[in-house]
Amino acid sequence: MAQQLEFGCRVEKKRQGLVPIRNVNLQKYLKYKEAKLAQLNPVVLDKPSSFSVKEEEEDEEESMEAAMNLSSSGERVAPKNPRWAVYGKGFDDVAQFFNSENYQLDKKKSGGARKLFTKEEKFMLNRRVPDLAVATSGKWLPLHTFAASGEFYLVDALLKHNFDINAVDKNGLTAIHKAIIGKKQAITNYLLRESANPFVRDEDGATLMHYAVYAASTPTIKLLLLYNVDINLQDNDGWTPLHLAVQARRTDIVKLLLIRGADKMLKNKDGLTPLDLCLYSGRDTRTYEVIKLLKQFPKPRSTPTLSNNEK
Repeated sequence: MAQQLEFGCRVEKKRQGLVPIRNVNLQKYLKYKEAKLAQLNPVVLDKPSSFSVKEEEEDEEESMEAAMNLSSSGERVAPKNPRWAVYGKGFDDVAQFFNSENYQLDKKKSGGARKLFTKEEKFMLNRRVPDLAVATSGKWLPLHTFAASGEFYLVDALLKHNFDINAVDKNGLTAIHKAIIGKKQAITNYLLRESANPFVRDEDGATLMHYAVYAASTPTIKLLLLYNVDINLQDNDGWTPLHLAVQARRTDIVKLLLIRGADKMLKNKDGLTPLDLCLYSGRDTRTYEVIKLLKQFPKPRSTPTLSNNEK
């Protein structure tokens, strides 16, 4: 009830409008107002001589000189961003700036992210159609980098420019080695279809099958078998891909290699077979599973199953 009465009072006050204040002498108020206004100082719009005001452009020039570290010649440094020089100006000023010497379209900047690029990378960025002979060096091969990172379209573009697909880096690795290590299945398949050498070996005598087993890439192992890569080739130390799989205790890879005809009786230079390596792997469940697989599969025939398929 009290809220309704209070609301009704507010409505009545709004209906009445503004009510003049009582007991106020209007003439005395006007005289008081005129006296106060006379005491105020007039606003000076022009520049008084009592103090000096610098030009706005001079302030901007001094701030730019302090920030940009002008040289001893006194020439003003062009701003990094061209929009800073024409900000807040008209079309004539913008046209004058772009026609002046301060704006250089083809000027190369010394700073920025380009400092992080190598000489070969800068060369490729500065040319739309790169000269791969100049861009390639012993330290950096573009095809290897793109293959390891999975850049399919860049790999395709390099091969269209007649780049050597079997080029070897300083470590004796080709682009397909990099793709297998990085588990880039699409790149590996594409390189093989583009006539990459599937029988290449590194400096230690390891084949692509060794790298596929080391990367634990089942699709790559199956792909290499389609290209007739020998599953029993040994490296310079006598290790076969099965030795690597047993050492890593990858039961899935061991089973796949045994099914595809891997010889479990081959010995390395230390005279150890894959089964002998299990004795040095400790006593755990995975080791027992690998031993069970090695004993489950019979000895391979004199001619491996893969060779029979090749005939």
